[in-house]
Amino acid sequence: MTSNFHAFAKAVESRFRTLSAGELFVVEVEDLFDIYLSAFPEGTNPIYRVRTEHDGSIDKSFIRRVGNVVAIKDGKIETLWDGLQDLEYPYNAVAADLAHHVRRAPIRGVFRTNEHKFGAEKTYEQRETGVHTWNHFFCTVSQRHRSSTPDAARGQINTTAQVFRRGLDELTLDSIETVVDLIDSNSLYRGAEHKAAIDEFLAMRRAYDQAKDKNLFVWANVDSRAARFRNSVIGTLITDLSTGEELDKAVRSFETKVAPENYKRPTALITPKMIEQATSKLSELGLESAVERRFAKLSDVSVNNVLFVDNSVRGAMKEGLTTLLMEAVKPATVDIKHAEEITVDEFLANIVPQVSSIDLLLQNKHLSNFMSLTAPVHADAGQLFKWDNGFAWSYDGDAADSIKQRVKRAGGNVEADLRVSLAWSNTDDLDLHVREPGGNHIHFGNKDGKLDVDMNCFGTLVRDPVENVVWNKRQLRDGQYLVWVNNYSRRESVDVGFTIELEFAGHIQQFTYDRGLASKADVRALVLTVKNGVLINVEVGAGLAAGSASQEKWGVNTETLVPVNTLLASPNHWDGQALGNKHWFFILKDCLNPGSVRGVYNEFLRSSLDEHRKVFEVLGAKTKAPFSADQLSGVGFSSTRQDEATVVVKGNRINKAFKIKF
Repeated sequence: MTSNFHAFAKAVESRFRTLSAGELFVVEVEDLFDIYLSAFPEGTNPIYRVRTEHDGSIDKSFIRRVGNVVAIKDGKIETLWDGLQDLEYPYNAVAADLAHHVRRAPIRGVFRTNEHKFGAEKTYEQRETGVHTWNHFFCTVSQRHRSSTPDAARGQINTTAQVFRRGLDELTLDSIETVVDLIDSNSLYRGAEHKAAIDEFLAMRRAYDQAKDKNLFVWANVDSRAARFRNSVIGTLITDLSTGEELDKAVRSFETKVAPENYKRPTALITPKMIEQATSKLSELGLESAVERRFAKLSDVSVNNVLFVDNSVRGAMKEGLTTLLMEAVKPATVDIKHAEEITVDEFLANIVPQVSSIDLLLQNKHLSNFMSLTAPVHADAGQLFKWDNGFAWSYDGDAADSIKQRVKRAGGNVEADLRVSLAWSNTDDLDLHVREPGGNHIHFGNKDGKLDVDMNCFGTLVRDPVENVVWNKRQLRDGQYLVWVNNYSRRESVDVGFTIELEFAGHIQQFTYDRGLASKADVRALVLTVKNGVLINVEVGAGLAAGSASQEKWGVNTETLVPVNTLLASPNHWDGQALGNKHWFFILKDCLNPGSVRGVYNEFLRSSLDEHRKVFEVLGAKTKAPFSADQLSGVGFSSTRQDEATVVVKGNRINKAFKIKF
């Protein structure tokens, strides 16, 4: 081996020291030593003894273990064999060929070893003529690239590279931007702490998208903070969103990892981008004006959609009223207590055509049945709802349906033998408690398989929350059940109070508490007595309205007969349509909702707006219909809830009380 090889070996050693200043990697290349031997031009690697002059075991080991080491600089591969073009022939040619093969091979992983050096600068052979010196490839490995457990060290970094690559491939820009919007709107717990990490990863993601060699990009940045981003707590949130998880559920999962147990999110999960997309969709559908709402009035409603109208208000109807005129009848005494039971369908088909007036016995149990009909401000507004008219309805407390229906939507059991449900209308964290015979205390800390809905306790806060406790026959023990409500966390001073709905064997009663509760305050609500599996007595707590005590609401008094101006089906059943649950609305004389009323609910929206439901949840709360003295308000009854109402009807041939079953 000529003295020129020593210069070659020294140049390779110097090159290794230069590359070692940064991270080193190894590439996947087949039998590099064979490539090395074949790179020698013909006649430059003569046979020595039985092998060629450069086919030595020390150099073979060096090339196989170190020859495939590379570094990355400015996004390009630098090999151990680069920059050696000034060597004497043939070594400059050999180095160029090795560099070519190594540079085009893919990176396999990071370089780690427990060896301090490879090769040997010189070895010596004793010959008859004296000592012969052999020159070899050699290098010393710096501490940075050594490890006592090289396999584990390589595995850790190689795993990081895999995580990095998955993050760059799988985390979508939309999901990243959604989280940034949440942070900017202060809707993510301690989100600002993660902003820098997100920005760094986002920059990496955009650069990765532009990179020609994505594998090289990953290894070039494997030591960056962004490489471990996917497995960070904020990275798992973006991963969940990128895999299609719903925003609320993904954020709740994130909050369980970073927030204290009693954390309550202060704002809804609405991002500027979501608002922009929803607004754009409204514009595309020509529905910008449809979200502007007002109270409906009698002149809005077609005669074709009226089931009954009193003589006193017929003149205000939209059209065709002369055909409805009937002769007024003098009132007569009617026995309400022995009202004849009748289904609502039978009442509408057989009784209403005979009558000129209807009076409804407005009871305390109907306090949560109060409702208002709404209409679009602009008559030419497009179709916002599933049905083809612009009318909608809102029950008191911004609930578009009964408490039972709200419980059902929340996943609660409404088919049990005994049900106690709590409903309220703000973001307070009210908790329903029940102490059973024997002392078992059912509450959020001991659900016992009976408390199946618990809302406003964590995560998304809503303004129509419910809680629900149920028993089936085999769970009911004889004795007294003490029911009370605790305000675990007071957050608001508006829309205060609550309603307890009690259902046993299909019979529903409601009890309303109309005052606010201080934080941690209790209100004793009910004492239920069960005997032989039957609810035999209900004792009502002080401050809750039930029984026969009259209350004033919206200008009318409970436990009295109130004239019915108009009887209507809900707008989703007008003009032959039958879209969803049916309601019957008794519009009452002098009944005026004194507040603003919500005119848009998610469950009303046409299917093309489903993807924007979260925005409409907030939009509906912010675009309420302002008070109007000309309005259609009264009480409503849903097909989804077993309910009843007593009415007194009068006509030429009828003067009678009926108990209508819904």
